[in-house]
Amino acid sequence: MTETTRRSARRNFSKANERVADHRAPESGDVKVVTTVIGPDQYRIVATATFESPPAEVWALLWDWEGLVTVGLPGLTTDFAWLTGGPDQVPSTFQFVVAGSILKEEIYERTAAEKGRYRLRYRALEPALGVVEYDALIELQRVDEARTAFSAERQVRLAPGNAPDTLAGMVESETRCLKEYFAA
Repeated sequence: MTETTRRSARRNFSKANERVADHRAPESGDVKVVTTVIGPDQYRIVATATFESPPAEVWALLWDWEGLVTVGLPGLTTDFAWLTGGPDQVPSTFQFVVAGSILKEEIYERTAAEKGRYRLRYRALEPALGVVEYDALIELQRVDEARTAFSAERQVRLAPGNAPDTLAGMVESETRCLKEYFAA
C-alpha cells in the first residue's frame, strides 16, 4: 500500500468509519475474504466458506491446533510447540515458525454449543511478520447433516507501511486449504 493510499484510507475511515474491499469475486460455494479498514493500520479480515463435513469433524481439527496449522498452512510451518497448557486446556499458548519468524499465539476461548455451533478465539502474543496485534474468532455453524458454515474473523493492527493484502491472501489460502481438506 502506497503512502497516498494509506492517507486516503485514513481519510475514508474518518469520513465513513469503514471501507470494505473484496479481494476477488467469489464463485458460488467458494471461499470469500473481505477486508475492512477499521482505523489507521487496523483491519478486519473475514473469511467465509462452506465445508463439506459436519461441524463435529471440523471442530475436531480446530481442537488439534498443530494439525490445523499443518492443514491450513501446508509446507509453510515448522517447529510447532505448546508453551503452556496443551490441546485440551484453555487458555493455552503455542508457537510455530512460518516464513522464518516465530509466531506465538494463545487460545483463550473454545466453546462447543448445542445445535452444531462452535466458537474458538485466539490472539498473537508478540508482533511478527508486520503484524503488531492480532485477535481472531473462528465460528462454525451446522448447515445440514454433512456441511458446515465456516467463518474466521481477524482484527489486526499492522506495522505502519504494511498493506493488508499479503495477510488477506494468506487467510484466503488457509481457508481454501481447509475447504479442500474437508472436501476429500
